[in-house]
Amino acid sequence: MDYLYVSSRSQNRTYRYLLPGISGRTNSTPFGGNSRTWDIARDSMGLIWVATDDSGIPVRCCDSSGNTVVEVGSNTISSATGVTLDDEGHLWVSNNDDMLLYRIDVTE
Repeated sequence: MDYLYVSSRSQNRTYRYLLPGISGRTNSTPFGGNSRTWDIARDSMGLIWVATDDSGIPVRCCDSSGNTVVEVGSNTISSATGVTLDDEGHLWVSNNDDMLLYRIDVTE
């Protein structure tokens, strides 16, 4: 099965749609924290990496129940608006403060 995952900035959750022929939501996962979502990426284990507008914790990783399992704090990256994962499992984060892309090793 193929799925499309869409994040909702106002509802702070991700929705899963079954492809092809989207006809309705099949699942939703809330995110931990009180920040608003900019972008999401799912890894091979089903964890959701979330770029947020939280200046203290700009990236968080949530499990399928919405619990935060990893936090990437502002001591690592000051801002995050985009996230993706490469084939090797590294997290790539776009930073609006300095307009750079960061590769963060989250393979452990």
